[in-house]
Amino acid sequence: MPEGDSIWNLAAKLQPLVGREVVAFTARKLPAADTKSLVGRTVTKVEARGKNLLIRFDDERVLHVHLRMEGRLFAERPRSAFYRPRTTEPDLRLAVRGVRAIVGTKLPVLRVLRPKQAARADDLASLGPDLCDPSWDAAEALRRFRALGDRAIADALLVQRAAAGIGNVYKSEVCFLERVAPAAMLSAVSDDVLLALLRRASALLRQNLRPGPRTTRAALRGPRLWVYNRAHRPCFECGTPIQRFMQGPSPGRSTYWCPRCQPLASPA
Repeated sequence: MPEGDSIWNLAAKLQPLVGREVVAFTARKLPAADTKSLVGRTVTKVEARGKNLLIRFDDERVLHVHLRMEGRLFAERPRSAFYRPRTTEPDLRLAVRGVRAIVGTKLPVLRVLRPKQAARADDLASLGPDLCDPSWDAAEALRRFRALGDRAIADALLVQRAAAGIGNVYKSEVCFLERVAPAAMLSAVSDDVLLALLRRASALLRQNLRPGPRTTRAALRGPRLWVYNRAHRPCFECGTPIQRFMQGPSPGRSTYWCPRCQPLASPA
């Protein structure tokens, strides 16, 4: 699943849409009334909110896209002599004047929100502070985490209504960097440690608001991540084999950790 930095980077790439007229809009999962009536409108803003992409139009409607695990959104390549038509229509094709069309495939969330709907939509209105935003509200994030009830800290970090932007990669990485065992219960994590985790996540997310591969470990060679996807390989700090276990509601999400560097609890 793309994490907060991926969606912010995607929104940055789509800024050329802003100020331009929509000349074509097709979407297999949307009513024809929405797609046809947006042709001729002007894109006024493209923004990321957590893991959500919002494209706003001059009539105050908003196109909401969430990629989840398999969704893809990209600029359509210019057709060449070797171009072959798609066997199936993409989920989304949005073209504006003077810019290549934006194409989306396997989009699990794709909807047009009427004016004011975006502010009231539960999945958007309930989002916690966006950690990609340098002005995120630490006190509000802390309040929201404490309202979650008790659960493993790594599970809590994925709850977007507490703080938006952290996904499976950053979950494991920030727990390692702050030496917190991912299976430690939220109730056992002090406010200071919880805020350190969130500040570390925010710093890493904002560090990766740029082109290129995601990096949490500054190194001239080798992996760019500390523990994620490194099961059974030696920890860069102590040499202990990195462990992987499934965490959260079935079927669970992969969590990576170093038992020696993160000794507060163990995933029983």
